[in-house]
Amino acid sequence: MLTMDQPLPEVAEISTQLVAAIEITMDPYADQQRRLSAYEACERFKESSPLCAQCGVYLARKENPPIIRHFGLQLMEHCIKYKWNSISQAEKIFIKENAMRLLEGGTEPLLQEQAHIKAALSRVIVEMIKREWPQQWPGLLQELNALCQLGESQTELVLLVFLRLVEDVAVLQTLESNQRRKDICQALTSSMGEIFAFFLSLIEDRCKRFWEALAAGEARATEAAAHARVVQVVLLTLTGFVEWVSINHIMAQDGKLLQILCALLDKENFQSDAAECLLQIVNRKGRVEERKPLLTLFNDTRMTCIYRASVSASAKPLSEPQYLFLKRMTQVLTGLGTQLCTLWAKDSSSIAGMIVPPPNFSIYLESMITFTNHPSLVLAHLVNSLWAAFLRHEMISRDQIFLSFVPRWVEATAPRVIKGGFPSKMDTPCSAWSSLEFDSDEEFATFFHRCRTDLLDAFRHATMVAPLVCFSYVKNWLTTRLQRSVEQRGEPCTGTSFAYLEWDALSQVLDSVLGKILATDRGRPPVELGLHLLEMCLAFETDDPLVLSTLLSCISALFVFLSMAPGSGLLPQVLDKIFAALILSPPGQTKESRSRAVKNVRRHAASLMVKIAHKYPLLLLPAFEHIASTVEGLGRDPGQLSKLERVTLQEALLLVSNHFWDYGRQTSFIASVIRPAAEQWLAVADAFHSPLSFMTFVGLDRPPVEPSSDDLNGQNRAHLMFCVSLILAVVKRSARPEDDPDRARRGGFVAPGEEGTGGTVRSPAAPHVLPLLPPVLSLLGAFNAMWLPEVKARLSEGYANAHSMLEVDKANLLGGAGCPLYSQGSILPPSSPDDSLDPASPRTYRQTPLDRMQHFLSSVHDQSYHILGSAGPSLGRDLYRMPNLASSLISTVFSNLEVIPDYRLRPISRVFLKPFVCACPSSAYEDVLLPILAHFCPYMFVRLCEKWQYITQLYESGGIDNDNTDTQEVLDDMLNRQLTREYLDVLKVVLIGYSGNMPGISDGLGAGGTDAMEQDDPGWGKGGGGRCGGSSAGNPLSTLQNELLSDLGQLVLRSEATRQAVTLVVLRALSWQDTIVSLKATFLAGPLIRQLVGDGSLDDSWAAHAMASVLGGLQAHGHHETNQSFLLALGVLVYELLRPAFPAVIFEVMKQIPNCNVQELQKLDEKIFTPAPKGTKMDKVKKEIFKRLTSQLIGRNLSQLFKKEVSMTNLPPMCIPKPQRPRPVLDDVLNESAVLCSLFNEEKPKHGHLQ
Repeated sequence: MLTMDQPLPEVAEISTQLVAAIEITMDPYADQQRRLSAYEACERFKESSPLCAQCGVYLARKENPPIIRHFGLQLMEHCIKYKWNSISQAEKIFIKENAMRLLEGGTEPLLQEQAHIKAALSRVIVEMIKREWPQQWPGLLQELNALCQLGESQTELVLLVFLRLVEDVAVLQTLESNQRRKDICQALTSSMGEIFAFFLSLIEDRCKRFWEALAAGEARATEAAAHARVVQVVLLTLTGFVEWVSINHIMAQDGKLLQILCALLDKENFQSDAAECLLQIVNRKGRVEERKPLLTLFNDTRMTCIYRASVSASAKPLSEPQYLFLKRMTQVLTGLGTQLCTLWAKDSSSIAGMIVPPPNFSIYLESMITFTNHPSLVLAHLVNSLWAAFLRHEMISRDQIFLSFVPRWVEATAPRVIKGGFPSKMDTPCSAWSSLEFDSDEEFATFFHRCRTDLLDAFRHATMVAPLVCFSYVKNWLTTRLQRSVEQRGEPCTGTSFAYLEWDALSQVLDSVLGKILATDRGRPPVELGLHLLEMCLAFETDDPLVLSTLLSCISALFVFLSMAPGSGLLPQVLDKIFAALILSPPGQTKESRSRAVKNVRRHAASLMVKIAHKYPLLLLPAFEHIASTVEGLGRDPGQLSKLERVTLQEALLLVSNHFWDYGRQTSFIASVIRPAAEQWLAVADAFHSPLSFMTFVGLDRPPVEPSSDDLNGQNRAHLMFCVSLILAVVKRSARPEDDPDRARRGGFVAPGEEGTGGTVRSPAAPHVLPLLPPVLSLLGAFNAMWLPEVKARLSEGYANAHSMLEVDKANLLGGAGCPLYSQGSILPPSSPDDSLDPASPRTYRQTPLDRMQHFLSSVHDQSYHILGSAGPSLGRDLYRMPNLASSLISTVFSNLEVIPDYRLRPISRVFLKPFVCACPSSAYEDVLLPILAHFCPYMFVRLCEKWQYITQLYESGGIDNDNTDTQEVLDDMLNRQLTREYLDVLKVVLIGYSGNMPGISDGLGAGGTDAMEQDDPGWGKGGGGRCGGSSAGNPLSTLQNELLSDLGQLVLRSEATRQAVTLVVLRALSWQDTIVSLKATFLAGPLIRQLVGDGSLDDSWAAHAMASVLGGLQAHGHHETNQSFLLALGVLVYELLRPAFPAVIFEVMKQIPNCNVQELQKLDEKIFTPAPKGTKMDKVKKEIFKRLTSQLIGRNLSQLFKKEVSMTNLPPMCIPKPQRPRPVLDDVLNESAVLCSLFNEEKPKHGHLQ
C-alpha cells in the first residue's frame, strides 16, 4: 500500500473520476439529473469501494482545491466510522499514518487554510481516537505534543482535535459505545493535569509573543494574527473542558486559569472567547462544595477585571461584536450571581455555607448596575433576572450592601417600563441596539411584553424588600407626571405620545408596588402620603380619554390606602371620579359614534368597579345603596350606558352584595338585577324552539343590512346578548357561604327545616336563574340544529359563512395566543408599531354585517355554555334537582352532535361538562350524570376514532405540510388534538376526580371570562382517589399504583352503557399521535384497568386488547422520554394485573414483540409472583426488565429512523494501576503511647514510611 505521494495507478484514475463527479455537483449550470447521478456515484463509491481510504488520502492533498480536499477527508472519515472493524490492520495503519502526515504538513498556513478543511481533518483524527485510544494508541498525547512544536497551524489542529473529542465524549455524549466513552473519559481524566498545563502554557506563551509581534508594527502583523488565532482556539477548546472536569483542574496553581481569563476580558482580541469560557465555568453544576471555589472570582484582582471590562465595553460605540461580548458578560454576571444565591446560606453550619457577603460584593453590584443602565433593553432584561433572584433570596435581600443598591436599581429600571425602542423607529439609543437583536417590530413587541412583565415582577419583589424606597420613587414619579400634565393640558395625545406612554408605564409600576405594600414586614409608607397622592389624582382633570384611562389605573392602585384608612372620606370622591369616566362623552360624539379611546375608558371605568368590588367589597358595602342608585339612574337613560357597561356595573354590585350575609336581602337584590333581562328572555324564548325561528329572529335568513342602524334584527341580537350576559353575570358573581356553616345558618342560607341537620347551603340566585335555564338549553339546541344541511340551506347568501370559526380563534389555536389579534383586516397592518397599538387612531376598517354576525353567534354560543358550566358550582343542588334535567340536556345540548364542527363541540367538554361533573352531588350521579355520559361517551369514542384515522391518513399521504401552518388540514389537526385532550380532562374528572381547587365563582373581571376549570387540569399525574383531592406523586409506577377511581368512576365502569366506550377511548388514546393525549390516557388507564380486573369485567379478548394497547403506545411514543417512563410503568402495572388472571393470553401478546426474550419474560414473572420485602427497589427492577423486553418495540425519533449505524468495538479493559496510598506513620508505630504522641506531632510529615 503506497503513500498519498505515490498512489496506485487505479487510485489516481478513480480519483480523477470522483473529481469530475464533485465538480458536477457544484456546477450551478448542471441539470438536476446530472447532479443527482453524480451524487449517487459518490455515495456508491463511499459504500462499496475497497479503495475508499486510499482515494480519500489522495484527494486530501494540499495541492487540490478545497472542495476536493474536503471530499477526500469525508471519504477517510466515512471509512473510519463505518468500516473500521472490517478493514485490515495494514489499512488502519495506512489511514493513521497519512492522517497524522496531513496534520503535520497537509494544510495551508494558519490564516490561509479554510475552516471547513480544519474541521474535517480534526474529525478524521477524532474518529480514530474514539476507536483506538488509549489501549491501542498509547503514544497519542506525545505525538500531538510533538506536532504542536512544528508551528501555529499544527497547534490549532491539535486543539481542534481535543475540542471535537471532548464534545463527542463528555459535553454532547454522542459516542455510540458507553464502554468506549468511559475508557476515553478515564484516559482524559488521568492526563487532565498535563492537558490543562499545556493549555495554560500555550495561552501564556502565545499571548506574550502576540504582544511582542504587535509592538513591532506592520512588519510582524501576520505573525501577531497567527498567535492571536492560537490563543482564541485554546480558549474555545477550554470551553469544552471546563464544564465537566474536576474543579481542582480549574483552580490549579491558585486559580491561574481564572486569573488569565479575567485578565483577557478587556483585551479586544480575546475578550469574547475569554468571556465564553468564563461563562461555562460560572454555570457549572454539581455539589455545593465543588462550586464554592468559584467565589474566588470575587477577590480584588479578578472582580476588578470583570468590572473594568464591563464598564469599558459598555462605553464603546455600537457594533455587533461588542454587543455579543456585552451579552456574554451579562450572562457571566448572572451565572456567578446564581452560584452566589446557592452558596449564600442562612448559617455557617450548612454545607459550604457563608453568612457574610463575599469580598468586593459592591464592585460586583456596580457591574450589574452598569448593564441595568445600558441602552440595550435586552442586556437590562438579562441582568434583571439576577436582580429578581437577589430580591427573592432571603439572606441577600437583607444584606446592607445590596440594599444600598436597590434605590439605584429602581431609578434605572422604572424608565425601562416605558414602551419604546422599536428597531424601525431609531429615535432612541435603545432602538439602535434593538436593531441588532430583532428583525422586525413585531419581534420586539413580543419581547417587550415579556420584558415588561419581568420588570414589573421584579418591582413587586423589590417592594417586599425595600417598600419605602419603591414607594418614594413612584410617589415622586406620579407627582412629577401630574405637574407636567397640568402644564401640557390641551396638547393632543395619541397612543404613541411620550406623555401617554409614560402614564401607562407609571400606572403599571404603581400597581406593582402598591399591590405588595400590605404584604411586606419591612415597613409601610405613611397612609397620609398615599391618601395625598389619591387626592392629587382625584383633583386632576383631563378630557383626554387616553390619559384618563391610565389615571383610573393609578386611582385603582392607590385604593389600597383607602382600605388602610376607611374613614378618610375619600370614597365618594373616588366613586364620582370613576362614574365621571364611565359617562365620558366628548362633544360631537354620540352613543353610536364614540371613538375607540372613549369606549375603552368607559369600559375601563366599569371594569375598575368590578376590580374594586372584588378586592375591597367590605369597603364598598357602606356605599352600596349609593352605588346601586347611581347605576340605576344611569340605566334609565338609554343614551348613557351601553348594554355591556350596564352588565359590568351589575357585576360589581353582585360582588358587593355577596357580603350581605343575608339570604333574603341578597336574593331580593339578585331578583331586581335580573328582572329586566328575565322578562325579555322569557318573552323571546319561543324563538329558540327551532333553528329556523331563531334564524328569523336574528336575521340570518335575510340579506345583510348596512348601515347597522337600519338593521331591524340588530335590536333582537342586542337584547339577546344583553340577556345572556346578565344571566351569566348573576351565575358567576353570586356566591353563598359554603365554607362557613354558622354564617350560612345565621344568614338564612340553610333551607327552613334543615337548620339542625347540616342541610344544604342554598344559592340566593337559584330561584331566579333556574326558570331561565330551559330557554338557554333550547337556544343551544337551536345552535346545534343550525348545522343540519337543510337548515344551512336557509341561510341568506350574505351570511353563508356566519358560522365560520373566528380569525382570532384560529390564530390562538395555531400559536398566536398572546397577540392582540382581531378579525382579519380590522386593524392597521402591524408593520407600524404605532397605529396598531394606538386606541386613538382612526380605524381604517369597519366591521361588515358578516363580521358582526360572526362575533354575535360565537359570543352567544360560548356564553351560553359558560352559564351552564358555572351553574353547577354556583347553584349547587338546586340545579341537579331540576325535573328531567338529564333528558332536557340530552335533547338540546347533546343533540345533533354528528353535524357540529369541532370548534363548536369543544365548549361542551371544556366549559360545560367538566365543572358540571365536578360540582354534581353523589345523590344525582345515577339520575343526572349517568344518562348524560351514556349518551355522550359512545358518540365521542366513535367521533374521535374516525377523526384520528382521517388525520393519520393525511399525514401518511402528505396532505398536512408543516411548512404551511395556516391550511385547513392543519387547523383540523389542531382542533382534533385540543378536542381529544379536553375530552380526556372530562374523563379524568369522571373517573378519578378533580385534584385542583374549584375555582371561585366570583373570581375574574368579566362575566365572559375564562376560569381555571377551562385550563388543563393541574391534577394530572397526582395520586389520590378523592373526587376533589390528591397528593403529589412519587415515581411513575407508584403514581399509577396509588391512583384510585372515585365513586362516580366505579359507577361508570360498572354500567353497561358507558364501560365499553370509556375503556376503549382511553386505550386507543395511548397510541394516538399526540404525546399529551397519550400521557393523559396513561394516567387514566392504570386505575381503569385495575378496577375492571377487580370487578371481573374483562375476558380474554379485552385483556389482550389492553396489553396490546399499552405496547402500541410504547411503539408510537416511546421515543419521548416522559411518555416512555410512564408507559413502561403502565406496562408493568397492566402486566401485573392481567398475567395472573389471563396467563396464556398475555404471554401470547408479549411473544408478538419482535425478538422477544423468553428468559426476560420469565424473569419478569418471577419478580411479579415473588413477594418483595419492604425497602427493596422491586418496582425499578421490574420496569428495567419490561424496558428490555420492549426495547425492539419502542419507537424511535424520526431523526434516528434512517441513521446509518456507526461501527465501533469495545477494546480490552484498561489496566490503569491505582496510585498506592502510603501507609500512615501510625501503622508502623508499635505502642499506643507512641501512636498518641505521633498523632499530635506537628513536625512529622503527614505521609511517608519510617526509615
